[in-house]
Order: sequence, then C-alpha cells, then structure tokens
Amino acid sequence: MTHSRRSFLGGLAVAGAAGCARPAERAPRSRASVPPSEPVIGGPPDPIPVLREKTGLRIASLETFTRGHVSIVRLTTDDGSEGWGQISTYDADISATVLHRKVAGHFIGRDPADLSDIVDRCIEANYKYPWSFVCRALTGAETAAWDLLGKRAGKPVCELIGGAAKPIPAYGSSMSREITPEDEAARLVRLRDEKGYRAFKVRVGKVNGRDEDQWPGRTETLVPAIRQAVGEGVSLKADGNSCYTPPKAIEVGRLLEEHGYDHFEEPCPYWELEWTTQVAAALDVDVAGGEQDNDLAQWRRMIALPAVDIVQPDVCYMGGLLRTLRVARMAEKAGMPCVPHSANLAMVTVFSLHLLAAIPNAGPFLEYSIEDTPWTEGLFDPALRVVDGDVPMSTEPGWGVRVSPAWLDAAETQRSGV
Repeated sequence: MTHSRRSFLGGLAVAGAAGCARPAERAPRSRASVPPSEPVIGGPPDPIPVLREKTGLRIASLETFTRGHVSIVRLTTDDGSEGWGQISTYDADISATVLHRKVAGHFIGRDPADLSDIVDRCIEANYKYPWSFVCRALTGAETAAWDLLGKRAGKPVCELIGGAAKPIPAYGSSMSREITPEDEAARLVRLRDEKGYRAFKVRVGKVNGRDEDQWPGRTETLVPAIRQAVGEGVSLKADGNSCYTPPKAIEVGRLLEEHGYDHFEEPCPYWELEWTTQVAAALDVDVAGGEQDNDLAQWRRMIALPAVDIVQPDVCYMGGLLRTLRVARMAEKAGMPCVPHSANLAMVTVFSLHLLAAIPNAGPFLEYSIEDTPWTEGLFDPALRVVDGDVPMSTEPGWGVRVSPAWLDAAETQRSGV
C-alpha cells in the first residue's frame, strides 16, 4: 500500500485506555502475508485440542425447529447427549430443507470430534451447490456440535478455542436508512447515555445503490450530524452496503475522514474486490468488508490483495465457527483485525461473542443491533444485553444459552437420523 494504515494493536491500546478512541497509525502490510498456496480446505488438522480427541460418540440425529426467520437445530448423539445451534436467519425454512437433504448425511454416524473433516467433506460434496444455502444450513449442525462438545467438556465454546468468557465491548449498529439524520442522532445520544455505548455504526448511501443516496443529501447531512451529536469521544463507523463505485466511495470516505470516522464498511459492491482495493489504498479510514463472503479461497484473495483493512466474516453465512476461525487466522497472519458481522440478536451474536473472546485479532468491538426485532425476543435465555457499553457473556458450558421450550413448541419440526 502507498500510505500508512491504522494500527490494530495501537487501536486496541487506545480503546482500552480511552474506551472509544480512534486507532493509531499502523505500518504498511506486506501483500505476501497470505501465500497463494496456503490451503483453505482439507489442510492440516485444526490446532484445537477438543477436535483432536475422539469422544467415542456417534451423531444419531439432527432436528430442525423452524419458526419465521429462525431455525434452531438440535444434534443428538447415540448416548442421548444434545447440542443446540442455529441456521442462518431469513428464509430459514429453505435452509432447514437444505440441512436435511444436503448436510445431515455428512454428520449422522460421525464422532462430533471429527468436526473439521465433516465440515470440509460437506462443502466438497456439495460442490455443485455453492455457497449460500449450503453454508447457512451447515451452520446449524456445526454450531450444535460445538455446543455439545462444550457441554461434554464442561466449558464455554470460547474456552474450547483458546479464550475465556468476558464482557465484550459493543458498537451499536443502526440498520435503518429510513430514519432522518436528526432522529438517528437523537437515538444514538440516548443509547450512549442509557447503555454506555462507546461506538456506533450508521448507514450511508443506498443498498446496491449505484452511487445513489437513500434520498438526496442524506449522507452529507448524516455524517457530520452524528459526530456533532455524540461527541469526539465516541468511535463512529459507516456502512455503504455495496453502494458505490470507487470514485464516489473515495469521496464519501473523505467525508468520513473529515469527521473522524474510523471504519468504512463495504463501500463498493462486495464482489468487486479490485474496486474495494482501490478505495482502501486511497483512504486513511479503515475499509471493512467480507460479511457476504463464505468461500475460503475468496477470503484468501481478499486478504492477500489486500482489499480491506478489517475482515467481517459472519459465522452463520460462513458455515459455522470453524470456517470463521480459519478466516480470522488468515487475517491475523496479515495483521488485520476481525470484527464479525452479527446484524441481529438471534444466536449469531452469541456465536460472535465466543469468537471475539478467543481470537487474538478481535476487533475489539462486537456488532450489536439497536433495532427492535420481535422475532428474536424470547428465543433463548439469558437474553443478550448491553451494560456500560459491554455485552456480558454466560460462563455456562457450550454456547451458554437455553433455547425456550415455548418457542420450540410453536415451531415446525423436521428430523434426520434415528
């Protein structure tokens, strides 16, 4: 790269000291950080002890409980042990069908500790059907297996992958482009004061907007209005949702820099890696991306370019925790922080908490939606909450949450296995 980029380690130090400060400068990264030959599937065993020790159990069944946007998965072994996971949200009924037709057969009869091989074999076997729905469905079975392994070990999942349960700083993530700049500013100030948020993200441009704003002048008004309202002591981020061509993205990025924003997410159509690379090279504000991507080879290319400064894999889009960890490790080798995408308060945010509690290149913020989503209410206990800007983690084994029996009773069920 042709200019100095922000330092992740410096940012962590400043965030720890000031709670929200803008990151410090970082040295240029080498474009050879992730060699093109690095295996991304079927490679060496994952360096996770629990996946190197056979349990002696066999997966007997996978059940899905589907209701609206959500499908919960129960994995049961031949001794009656259970683990609970979740398919990626939205069109959950389609993903549940895919799980039973394209995924379950790779799990039934296998030892849960064979998870790395099971996941790779599932992806390979479904090579005619890449990527989205297979990965969304795979997540349900994979995260249920992690829950079972955690309960069997008597540990939270984050401990199984090298971390420890702890409060994680959250940024309040606005999902709305319909809200006026004035109303957005007012609600972020209220949440700052009520919940102690030290960081927020707002939406600029228009989804896949071809350089258009949600309405004329919204972004140019929003960006300074939010900074003025929340003050200099709050970290601010902006999400373009694939809106811009490179020239317009750079123009918006300069506006963000002028007002002290530290993260510009998905400025260009996410599939146009070279466009995003141009934008990242031109700006001092960190460019983030990757939430839509689930192909590990594409991630390798994205990091090697580098197209982004911050990686944002979504555990539920990726096909589960294990494949997301592989992305986080690639990013760590390249000196990049990982801020997983978790845009609703279903179990994806629980999974992201455990990931952030374990990886050395954690963001440091957790994405935490500030929108009302009635379809996630009462889904599991204990419910997620923000306390003094942090999200506390359960220390119970597995994912540390219990899916509501009442929610399950109202769901449509399917079963594979015995």
